[in-house]
Amino acid sequence: MISAIVVAAGKGTRMNAEINKQFIDLQGKAIVLRTIEKLVKDYLIDEVVVVIVKEEEAIYNEKVKPYIVTDKKVKLAYGGKERIDSVKNGLALVDEASEIVIIHDGVRPFFSSEDIKAVIEGAAQFDGCIIGVPVKDTIKVVDKNGFVFDTPDRASLFAVHTPQAFKKKALIDAYKNYETSSTYNLPTDDASLVEHNKGRIKTIIGSYDNIKITTKEDLVFAKAILHKYKEEE
Repeated sequence: MISAIVVAAGKGTRMNAEINKQFIDLQGKAIVLRTIEKLVKDYLIDEVVVVIVKEEEAIYNEKVKPYIVTDKKVKLAYGGKERIDSVKNGLALVDEASEIVIIHDGVRPFFSSEDIKAVIEGAAQFDGCIIGVPVKDTIKVVDKNGFVFDTPDRASLFAVHTPQAFKKKALIDAYKNYETSSTYNLPTDDASLVEHNKGRIKTIIGSYDNIKITTKEDLVFAKAILHKYKEEE
């Protein structure tokens, strides 16, 4: 059994909009609805857990829930203080029979069924599998005063996206270890937790279209991607 957790509990401060970014309309649909629709339609996924801010359940029930057409279970969890807390709350609702768990950003609607298949296959073989793209720009490491002190080799750098898939046991063990460890910095993705717990993570090349919509500029790009997809149909 395969479960997907959609993380949609972000505050969206960079968007500077009246509502949180996941509920912003993108060509007639809330962004998070576009994400959920793709997951529930995917034949490899058996259930979906959506994590939202508790205070936004009313807007979820208005803009998202009525438009999810599926016979699969779609569960609702509430977010926590940090992203890691939100994923943990979603993980608590995953079916006991689930063997692989996919974590996906609610505001990243341009993933493909091929992405889902690839990360599931990778997670089945290793502890986890993540998707992303090679970094195009030169990256500089700077100190607290803004001075450069290192330039990593761009060939070894990988911009990480979601979906990320993991063996459920590996993910749960990594979260338990995080709760009892004092050596962690706050992780920004779930792969970091599994890596820290000595898990083996496979990388898969994805698409540069698989953007995370967090700013108004991203919305412009997202509309262009939708237009491109329509032209290709």
